Amino acid sequence: MNKKDILISDANHGGLVLLEEYSKYTNNNLFFYDIYNKLSKSEKEEWENKTGVKFLSINEILEDEDSFIKINPVHMPPVIKTDYTHHEFVAYLLKKMTPDDLKIIQVTGVKGKTTVTTLLKHVLSNYNTLVLTSAELTYNNKILIEKLSITPASIITAIKKAQDMKILDDVDYCIFEVSLGVIPHGYINILTNIIEDYDIAKASSSASIAKESVFTSQYTICDFDAYKKYYSQHENVIRISFDDENADVYADKVDYTIKSTSFNIHYFDRTLTMTQFALSDFYVMNLLFAISTALIIGMDIGDISSNLESAAPIEGRNSFRYINDKLIIEDINPGLNTTSIKKCVENLKKYGEDYLIIVGGDYGITCEEIDEEKLCNFLNKINPNCIILTGELGYNLKKRLKSDCSYFKKLGDAIEYCENDADKKLIQIIYRSEYNSEIKYFKK
Repeated sequence: MNKKDILISDANHGGLVLLEEYSKYTNNNLFFYDIYNKLSKSEKEEWENKTGVKFLSINEILEDEDSFIKINPVHMPPVIKTDYTHHEFVAYLLKKMTPDDLKIIQVTGVKGKTTVTTLLKHVLSNYNTLVLTSAELTYNNKILIEKLSITPASIITAIKKAQDMKILDDVDYCIFEVSLGVIPHGYINILTNIIEDYDIAKASSSASIAKESVFTSQYTICDFDAYKKYYSQHENVIRISFDDENADVYADKVDYTIKSTSFNIHYFDRTLTMTQFALSDFYVMNLLFAISTALIIGMDIGDISSNLESAAPIEGRNSFRYINDKLIIEDINPGLNTTSIKKCVENLKKYGEDYLIIVGGDYGITCEEIDEEKLCNFLNKINPNCIILTGELGYNLKKRLKSDCSYFKKLGDAIEYCENDADKKLIQIIYRSEYNSEIKYFKK
């Protein structure tokens, strides 16, 4: 049998993890395209010695592109064709690494991935769970690895860690947060929303196209708005809405308070009553995804409610704290976009009209950059005395807004001003960043 030429791309987004694992199972010729030139000459030599791979330039690939089987990230610029995405290749590798009956729950979406995955960790705490989020990899709440990415290749890293610790056979459920879609098939796939459909792969594709892979699982749970707009051709889907009675699962009689919110859940022909922490419509939706997953598994609603009650609010994800006599609501999230920021402000009005919002953050932390023009159009409708800008994003917004708003270079300085000098009692932080990099500003 002739050997095949396998070309794997992108050292920035997990390509080397895939290369290392695949090299254990194949005699095919291995090639690698380091599209972003991440690796040094010595690092390439190390990988060549380790796996037998040969690194190629784009010109070398294009000389005979069709001779390669090309494995690329779903969002990679289309400088070469793609035969299999990283998501698809991870599914292939998992067949070699895991038992056939391993139950994998995957969570993807534009907003809410980390929160839903974390809620599922708490809801399913009666089981042995291997959980991957943008913050960490855990097994039964014990941290195994900190600060993993949520590229599909991190699933390989998670499984390898479980193998090394000899716990994989004990895992009841894997719960994986995954960016830009899911690995095909699996047990339960969850699509939280597509509140903004952004371009990927140099505008040759989009988030909605990439995330359509969720419809390959035994059970698929999908945001009803996304389903209606992008995916209505798919059948056997559990559709979730905040308040649309045409969905399979929805909520009503929602009564918000700071420390707990009560609501009814309509789950097909069942009506259930819950009281849980939830400051916003978004958070109620996240709860609906987690609760629906647990009901599919067959959990009792009493156990679901009890497990959720023992879960602390997820810091930085629509959480809150009191500092002196001021209420601070925190949304610190790398995936915040204009639509989610608008919803944060709308939600704030549930708790009072006398508020300040701190808006800002960083660039280059997700595949989706924020639409500054669209955000400015929204912020221009708000009293500028209620807006404080911060960070790189805040600096650029200040230059574009019609009215002059207060600006602080550092988030910590903006918070300190709100705590000590501003007379507003209600403060909403909306900041595009990884929460761990900013949490030091809140410690007292």
